[in-house]
Amino acid sequence: MASPNLPGPPHAPPPAPSKIKVKTTSPIVPPNADRAPIRTERLLIRPFDASDAEAVYQLRKQPEVMVWTLVGVVDKDVNESRAFIERFLPPKDLNTFNFVVEYLGDASKSDDADGVVIGAAGCHKVHSDSGWPEVGYLFRKEYWGKGLATEFLRAFTKAWWALPRREIELEVDAASVDELGRGKDEVNDGDVIRVPEALMAMIEASNGGSRKVLEKTGFKEYKSWTEPDSRAHYINRQATLVAFLLRAPDS
Repeated sequence: MASPNLPGPPHAPPPAPSKIKVKTTSPIVPPNADRAPIRTERLLIRPFDASDAEAVYQLRKQPEVMVWTLVGVVDKDVNESRAFIERFLPPKDLNTFNFVVEYLGDASKSDDADGVVIGAAGCHKVHSDSGWPEVGYLFRKEYWGKGLATEFLRAFTKAWWALPRREIELEVDAASVDELGRGKDEVNDGDVIRVPEALMAMIEASNGGSRKVLEKTGFKEYKSWTEPDSRAHYINRQATLVAFLLRAPDS
């Protein structure tokens, strides 16, 4: 299961949301070289490396995985997967906080696993169309239904909120501000409001598995809309997209 982890093709741009300027906080994203791997009970979450192209291709050649991306088709060869990886390598790594996910096995089930790459996941857009950083994830179909996406997202969001912060002004989707609490703690000039920082995620409405992952990790739906489906095999059809928000802890 997956949230969109690719930009859409030129013929199907997302709808432009109504924007509002806010004061909030934003993470200072470190380069890949300074990102410590994250270890969970069953996963190793680590920065991308150029050598991951073949392993990522094994993920991105699965139709069941790629149908949930905005392009909807598999990578035709390892070179397309290599181009995907380049979006998360220096110097572009400073615009993302995305990771390779390795499965290390389940000790309770005596799995024989040795760091097989099962996913690509994290913040693939620090500045999304909504204004907020966007989370997405792709996992190999053999590993669905095991709670691994939820395990990843809980660990990822913990690491995300632990990054150092800075105060910024940002234009964000007005609907998200309504969800976060529009009008609270207005600044002195009365023109810009302060809101809690948020992460956002977007899914296709029929992706029930991804909805469950987001809701289990605290994301809440705040908006849905219908637009022309951007996926290659769904031309002339409509897609309903759903956007979710996760507020900063203790906000």
